[in-house]
Amino acid sequence: MRAIVLSADARARKALSTGAATLLRIARRMSVLVTNTITDAAREKMIFDSLTEAGKALAVSKTAISLALREKRSSFAIKKVYLISKGIK
Repeated sequence: MRAIVLSADARARKALSTGAATLLRIARRMSVLVTNTITDAAREKMIFDSLTEAGKALAVSKTAISLALREKRSSFAIKKVYLISKGIK
């Protein structure tokens, strides 16, 4: 297979578009506030920068976090311990 050789101008445009896409992904991230309902010590609260980070910390998928955010009922909890809400952006 032949290697594709890009001109300097094409490489610069590609770098700009890749950088812009990364900035858009960062801008679309939704911060998540996770409240532990079992610990009574000021109801332990954690803020995560993205659904993925919150999911990894709670050992669940980001889909489960997203579902918890979409459910408007306050009784919906992850693992019957954590209440999920939108964080401050």
